[in-house]
Amino acid sequence: MEMALPDNTPSAPASAAEVGNLERGAVLTFAPCPFAVPQGADRDFLLARRLRGMRRECISLDPRDNRLHGALRESTAQTERLRDVLAQSAEKATDWLAQLLPRYTDAWELARVAFHPEEEATRRLPPKRRNDLLHIDAAPLRSSHGRRLLRLFVNLHPTDPRVWLTSLPFAELLERYGAEADLPTLTPAPWRGLLRLFQPQRSPVAALYRDFRLRLREFLMQHDGFQERAPKKCWHFPPGAAWLVFTDGISHAELRGRFILEFAFFVAPESLASPEMAPHILFEHACGLAAASKAA
Repeated sequence: MEMALPDNTPSAPASAAEVGNLERGAVLTFAPCPFAVPQGADRDFLLARRLRGMRRECISLDPRDNRLHGALRESTAQTERLRDVLAQSAEKATDWLAQLLPRYTDAWELARVAFHPEEEATRRLPPKRRNDLLHIDAAPLRSSHGRRLLRLFVNLHPTDPRVWLTSLPFAELLERYGAEADLPTLTPAPWRGLLRLFQPQRSPVAALYRDFRLRLREFLMQHDGFQERAPKKCWHFPPGAAWLVFTDGISHAELRGRFILEFAFFVAPESLASPEMAPHILFEHACGLAAASKAA
């Protein structure tokens, strides 16, 4: 079964309201997918790929060095073909997304291209790596250096939907669970010198933020009350659909589905429409580092 081919009409830029909602945790959906994805023999080839070990989450391509990770190696020719299919898909996705969100394009980076070939509902993963529990993205691939994580997905399954849950945004998670997850509380004075001495990506502030996100992620995944009683919205993304979300800014769970293409982008703070809603800014305000920065 072939997926519906996308309309090649250039996409109009998203409205200011759509961009604002996206940055606050909204999920933007597109059905059918508005850009070209693998079809025919390339699609059959991609859907036949398998993971090199069931504990791996996905097959991925690192755009920095064009290296593949996670795929069961069969031959050099197949490895090259897989790299080409993922790279070409990323080029088409990036071109379309640049039309939709032009404000981000001067300061973004394609962080990862991935293919998720396994059924989420039946995977056996360690508790801290489960995707079917509500969580926030904390440490994708490498340090984000204060940039936000925007992820674009496409369901390549010929018949089955991808099923997600979304729940509370990062701001509400901080308010409800920050203290229980050991949110640091700091006064301006001890941090004045440190804030002057270090670049943001190497500062103790960045380390505090990274460590807190990891603690909050694990706290949420282990919190039965949150998992059971948090408000939830269920999403069924049909075959051929695409969806877009800042997964660092909203709790989410991936319940069911396979054959998912993913494109992950780091978006620089200066290009955001609502930088005050960026998780690292919310973190700084919550623990007092914003006051420290002003005092420095």
